[in-house]
Amino acid sequence: MTLASASARDDLAADLRAIVGSEHVLADDPGRDIHSRTTEPESRRCGAVVFPGSAQEVAAILQLAAQRGFTVWPFSTGNNWGYGTKNAIEPGAVVMVLKRMNRILEVNGELAYAVIEPGVTQQQLYEHLQANHPGLIADCTDSTPLGSVLGNAIERGYGYTPYGDHFGHLCGLEVVTPSGEILRTGGAAEGCPTWNTHKWGSGPALEGFFSQGNFGIVVKAGIWLHPRPEELLLFTIDANDPDELAATMDALRVLALAGTVRSHVHTANAFQTLSLVQKYPADLLARGTRIPPERLDALKAQFGIPDWTAVGGLYGSAAQVGAARRELVRALRGKGSVAFFDEAKIGQSKKLVELWQRSNGRGVGGAIAKTIKAALTRKDFSLVALLPEMYGVLLGRPTWSVLRSAYFKSPVEPASSGLDPARDGCGLMWLATAIPMTGAQATRVLGLAEPLFTTFDFNMSACLTMMNERTLFFLLGIFFDADSEAERERAGKLYGALHATFTEQGYQQYRGGIPEWTAGSTRLSPDRKLLGQIKHLLDPGAVLAPGRYRI
Repeated sequence: MTLASASARDDLAADLRAIVGSEHVLADDPGRDIHSRTTEPESRRCGAVVFPGSAQEVAAILQLAAQRGFTVWPFSTGNNWGYGTKNAIEPGAVVMVLKRMNRILEVNGELAYAVIEPGVTQQQLYEHLQANHPGLIADCTDSTPLGSVLGNAIERGYGYTPYGDHFGHLCGLEVVTPSGEILRTGGAAEGCPTWNTHKWGSGPALEGFFSQGNFGIVVKAGIWLHPRPEELLLFTIDANDPDELAATMDALRVLALAGTVRSHVHTANAFQTLSLVQKYPADLLARGTRIPPERLDALKAQFGIPDWTAVGGLYGSAAQVGAARRELVRALRGKGSVAFFDEAKIGQSKKLVELWQRSNGRGVGGAIAKTIKAALTRKDFSLVALLPEMYGVLLGRPTWSVLRSAYFKSPVEPASSGLDPARDGCGLMWLATAIPMTGAQATRVLGLAEPLFTTFDFNMSACLTMMNERTLFFLLGIFFDADSEAERERAGKLYGALHATFTEQGYQQYRGGIPEWTAGSTRLSPDRKLLGQIKHLLDPGAVLAPGRYRI
């Protein structure tokens, strides 16, 4: 049951307030509208919003849902832009936001792990470690610093460091099931000393059931932390044609299999890089069309953007990093252009950009900045300014800089912090596909995707991320004008065409949202049938996020 009528919402709101307190329930129209905003073409208005403060309150809400027959859709902080934000599949559902549950319960410096709740943000964990455990870092995404650490991990998101597989580095979950029972994965009783160090326990492992599904709500988890390296060397690789890109992917795979490169290297196409430093040309936006090739080439030349830019890091002692650098140079000789930035060079880049900004690019200061930059790189100052931000991300420091790309077609000028694409009316969808890590596969999927973007009159935003030594994540971004009904419709059709094409070619999505869960055939595979049977046993009333990941 969803909450379609005002009287039903009022009755339920009273019951929810009895559980969490009156100030932690929103059932009025403004509150519902704020928490129903999304970056997708279609928004689904929720029936109420509830903010529990403990596992016991989460359990009580689910028990009430079973009694009253309404559906609950949980979100950690609700910043899942491009995958559904805080929307349920159907309108009228109760949206549960867990941001009040924001305690860092433990940091074990000796064994390098933390135990946290779902409302803990990337910025919060970073600042806590800096202040109390500066020898440890937590991997972060390049999205909002206000994103949930656990929310991203449960969705199997990823970052940049050797611990960039976020779900892979969770260990020990505390979960509230649809019946309101609280359980721990790993078979660990309270006080078990290996609950956050040994993932599997004894017998079948349950952790996977609570990732990308609707079998329970994770209210606490252990997350492994990375020792701060003695040295970090950021590297970039520029590839300027399809052959160079394919060769770069093959070289990185070989280096990763050998253990030389352990970071999750991100390789973005020129359009994705452009979106970080430039708004969509206003004249083209007014006509609702893509940037034509010759105009895009001119912008690439203006900013010094290659066809593809890879960013990664080398970690370890000075000797280890030096050896890895030599191997990387050797492996990429004749393939792509490699540049390296240590802490000192990053500091110099930051001072150079500050000089340029203080002088507004004019006078003696501007001339000095231009001269120094010309000796270092052909890239624009706006791209040089990203280097310190990416160096920080490689050490677990969140940044707002990359999220600016979500505003590419938005009339809102993004600020330097506090960004919220759903609040600000941005149009953005992500299609996330897993492919084998070979240059041939990268070339193949690009050949499948690019003609579809052209057909629907969009530029292709693409990023290839090395998720492990054998797998690339192929992330496609669809930027659209959310104020244009025609563009919203074309964006939805493009997503559907891309999803259908990759499915037909045998590729699977590594992560989904509402557009992915509702796209294509409703015929269930044997594994989805089994998951549906388990769901029926655990949640016979289908109160917890029914249809999430098609379960």
